[in-house]
Parts: sequence; structure tokens; C-alpha cells
Amino acid sequence: MINQSSLFIIFILCWSLFCSCVESSKNLPLEFKNHTESLETATGVTLNFSDLGKSKLLLKAPKLIKILSEDDQLIMECPEGLELIFYDTLKNIESTLIADYGKLFSKEELLKVRENVRFNNYNLDTLFAQELDIDFAKDSIYSEKLVIFSNVEGRISGTKLKANSNFTFFQLSDVSEGHVNYEIE
Repeated sequence: MINQSSLFIIFILCWSLFCSCVESSKNLPLEFKNHTESLETATGVTLNFSDLGKSKLLLKAPKLIKILSEDDQLIMECPEGLELIFYDTLKNIESTLIADYGKLFSKEELLKVRENVRFNNYNLDTLFAQELDIDFAKDSIYSEKLVIFSNVEGRISGTKLKANSNFTFFQLSDVSEGHVNYEIE
């Protein structure tokens, strides 16, 4: 039987072995916590955003990076592009958005997309843009950069866009060009 003094000696030996393996903190470079560091990276992502069990949005991205900002806001970045599908209450596709880059800010309920942005709605209206800001809380789309709105009736381009998410309402403050399609009878 092992007596208490032998058990104590074994404990001290094990403890000294574990402590001797620790590297001196003097030799290590200083590390600072960066609050904008990546939490997780995923590829081939499909995310379903729902409200009370009903699908509202479907996000597809080849690569998604989750980041936590300094104010503890979750940010999802899609550096290799994204496709976003908007659904109505009956789960019919209301509109689709495709862009080469996107960043979603969770607290602000804001999506910023840029580079080769194309937004289509169920009426086959298409919006081409350099960049768009989509405010989900206000069901609104904004852009200060050049946008081109196109449908079967014609095309209009300009800056300072304000619209709802399905383009049943939109406003361009600075129109630079417009074309109307018509048939002569």
C-alpha cells in the first residue's frame, strides 16, 4: 500500500514536470486582442434567414467570414461574391441580388454590396449598380453611386437611389440618362 509521503512525493514530481514544460512569457512577443478578428471561415455556404419560421432570405456564398467588431457586432463578409434571394410571405421569390462582394452588419440589419451588383425583381425589372446599401429594418435600398434601372419599358441611369426591396417604388435624384422603348402603330 502506498503511504501518504510517497503519494505526496509523486504529486510534487508530476507537478514539477508540468510546470517545467511552460515556456517563459518573457520570450514570447506581446499579443493584443484584436476585436475585429475572424471568428470563423466557411466555404460553399447557404444560410436561411427566417422570421417566425417563415423564410425571408436565402444567402448563398462561395466563402463567408464571420467577424466580431470592437462593439461586439457580428459581421458576415462574402469576399468572393454572394447571391441573395428574397421571399414573400407565401415563399415565392420576390427578388434576387448578385454581387462580387458583400458585408452584412447584424446589429444595424444592413447589407453593403459592391462590384457587379445586379438586383432583379419578380416583374423582371433589373437594377445594375457599382454598390448598394440594403437596410432590412427599413425595407430600403440606397446608393450614392451610378445605378442603371432597366425593364421592358426602357432604361434610366443616375445616382442617389432610394427604393424598396422589390422595386415597386424607387427614386433617382440625379438622372443622367434615360431611354424609353415604344412601338409606332
